[in-house]
Amino acid sequence: MASWAIPATVALVLGLWRLTGPALWADELATWGAVRLSWSQLWQLAGSVDAVLTPYYVLMKAYTAVAGTSTAALRLPSVAAIAVATVVVTALGRRLGGTGTGLLAGLLFAILPVTSRYAQEARSYALVILGAAAAVLSLVRLLEEPARRRLAGYAAAVGFVGLLHPLNGLLMLAGHAVAVGWWQLPRRAEGWRTVRRWLAAAGVGVLPALALAVWGAGQTAQVSWIALVNLSALQAFPERLFHSAAVGGLVLVLAVLGVRRAPGYVCLAGAAFVPMALLLLAGTHLHVWVARYVLVVLPALAVLAASALAHVGRSSAVAAFCLAVLLGFPAHVAIRAHAGHSQDSYRIAAVIGPRYQPGDVVVFPDSHPSIPWSPRDIYERYLPAPRPPDVLRVAPQRTDGRFLATECPDAICLGTPPRVWIVGADPVADPLRDMTPGKRRRISDGYREVQRWQFPLLSISLRERTTSQ
Repeated sequence: MASWAIPATVALVLGLWRLTGPALWADELATWGAVRLSWSQLWQLAGSVDAVLTPYYVLMKAYTAVAGTSTAALRLPSVAAIAVATVVVTALGRRLGGTGTGLLAGLLFAILPVTSRYAQEARSYALVILGAAAAVLSLVRLLEEPARRRLAGYAAAVGFVGLLHPLNGLLMLAGHAVAVGWWQLPRRAEGWRTVRRWLAAAGVGVLPALALAVWGAGQTAQVSWIALVNLSALQAFPERLFHSAAVGGLVLVLAVLGVRRAPGYVCLAGAAFVPMALLLLAGTHLHVWVARYVLVVLPALAVLAASALAHVGRSSAVAAFCLAVLLGFPAHVAIRAHAGHSQDSYRIAAVIGPRYQPGDVVVFPDSHPSIPWSPRDIYERYLPAPRPPDVLRVAPQRTDGRFLATECPDAICLGTPPRVWIVGADPVADPLRDMTPGKRRRISDGYREVQRWQFPLLSISLRERTTSQ
């Protein structure tokens, strides 16, 4: 069997394992909502929010027109992307350290909890990881021989990443720039020629990321909820990036030990460590630090870690790999639970479904620091009919260029229903907290809470009428 087949099979099996177990969470629900729009509505939406994600939405809209919008269908492109990325990582490891290193790199990459997590995410990150793996392999080949076809391949890989996630793409390119400069500039004339050729390819490749960044520059609400980096964020970094602090710590230590003074390893070091350092540094002053914004480092980290293992002997390498599998197993199980993607969207049917009574209505908060759209999306996707009508909604979410639904002002169309369900995104002390004053007053004056249910990123409250209105 070819050396890439075993790691790719492992990645594919893990990607398909309980693929529909975790409920779609807010970001995935945003994908689901976007692909159901008409083409004109999607273009209007891009003008007000999610401009940087529009290329991914376009790809997914074309795909779901054939495959449908089931949970499995929405996530399958990510499963396939991670499987292919595993092949590329194996090829990268083999190119730098031989067949053994390639096999170790591919297997290590495949069993990482973070790899498996984003293989099951209906978002662009798996494709970004694939593009990052292809880009660093192209860079290694380019430094060996800067032929035109290699320049074109590198530019295409960089452009692919930037088109699907501009920040990941720009950070990746910064890592490549450090690697190219570190290795090539001391070589004087020959080095300068290679640098100029790389700059030309990188300049072409970065254009999609720059164009999307400029287009979405005014849509700062998408990142305003992100906290600045502090000591706690640094301590939580391995857990946030790898979805397992133990696995993350092991891989990071091995990756540092795997660095060598050779062109390929210099490329890997720049691709692995520079994006993380830059985003952490920027995150001390800007609201940008989210671990998934540096997922481009994973392929390089896996190959560097495999390189370290390849130099300690076969038995020690196998023992270290088995340790990584054991340490990561609890995380693999956890991310496949119903709330494995952080939001327990399935729960709404179990709560409201059997308690629904004719005459009930449902209302939603008007704001949320980061995911204001998710309560309505959860309600529409996971609560089958018959269900309480959304009486305040005038226009659906993501239509007419508006991300959130349009409601009648001050809840004047609420009427006098006997019971009101409130579905929110966060367990909070006051379910009315994020509502407009008019809506909050109308509900608080005439209704009392009789029961509340709280789950990860999902809060449900039931209120009954207390006064005649």
